[in-house]
Amino acid sequence: MTITFFLNLFLHLFLATGVSAHGFVSQVSIAGKVYTGNLPGGTANPSIVRQVSDIGPVKGADNPDLFCGLGSKVASDVADANPGDTIGVKWVGGSTGQGNWIHNVGPMFTYMASCGDTPCNEYTSTDAKWFKIEQIARTSDGGPWAQAALTDPSTNVVNIQLPSTLEPGNYLFRHEVLSLQNGVAMGGAEFYPSCTQLKVGGSGTGGPENDELVSLPGAYHDDDPGIYDPNVYDPSAPYTFPGPPVAKFAADGSSSSGSSGSSGGSSSGSSSNSGGSSGGSGSSVSNQGDSVLASQTCRLRKSEIDTTSLFSLQHVVQNRRHSKRRLANVMRSLLPNTWNPS
Repeated sequence: MTITFFLNLFLHLFLATGVSAHGFVSQVSIAGKVYTGNLPGGTANPSIVRQVSDIGPVKGADNPDLFCGLGSKVASDVADANPGDTIGVKWVGGSTGQGNWIHNVGPMFTYMASCGDTPCNEYTSTDAKWFKIEQIARTSDGGPWAQAALTDPSTNVVNIQLPSTLEPGNYLFRHEVLSLQNGVAMGGAEFYPSCTQLKVGGSGTGGPENDELVSLPGAYHDDDPGIYDPNVYDPSAPYTFPGPPVAKFAADGSSSSGSSGSSGGSSSGSSSNSGGSSGGSGSSVSNQGDSVLASQTCRLRKSEIDTTSLFSLQHVVQNRRHSKRRLANVMRSLLPNTWNPS
């Protein structure tokens, strides 16, 4: 990174005028069959997707809403699925779902939890034990975060393959976007979880080990390296996934369903720059993600300025009340020996 990068970063932060917006999951597809979700806080129509009360993020690693999203409510329906099925999760922006997802910095995770003998549309407990089946950070070493593809309406569906050996049962399927545009400050991370209710058939025998099960909240802490990350805007810095490792049966039981570079395998640890190897049951971001993300990477290399990071960092100053403090934290992490905000 050159001095030009920092000068442009500084200028961009102070000239940013973007309007803050967030989003939600508008639909889920299972083996090609599409199911529509409800608008946040709107009328609760029949759905398999648990409805959230607002498009905003869950803040704080100990927040009870980390379970399935802000004020989430049990959905009325359950969808049939089979081991190895591909589940597509569509993220959109704005309260009506007509906008694009705006965040492009941070990883994405997929968890599952058994509802036991209770159908998941009757499962109201918040004591579920979750296991991770997929995690993805950057698309390649030094490349964009995979989350960046969600900002393009042609690449805003994340495809996750269920483990091919998953045993039958009632499951909550939880996809989570962790937005780290403010993650350079403690408590700045934004969690966006969404839960879908499934009944998995087949005759599989695969499941997580006891030490791979976690509670949500409980699995994360605000000071975890992958949640508070002063180096989140450095594309060469390694990223450490928070939470448990991908369950071994999920990592071993099937191959990647796409080429966007999911990460994790059977260890949570650090990912080298992006975590590039396949992890869990595999994840991809739509069918056109490769060409879009490749073109983004080429633009970054040509300009020598990480414009993807610059676009994301404008959200640091969208909250006027905290903009000066957050800007100071960003610049202090980037230029620790020279930055003086006074």
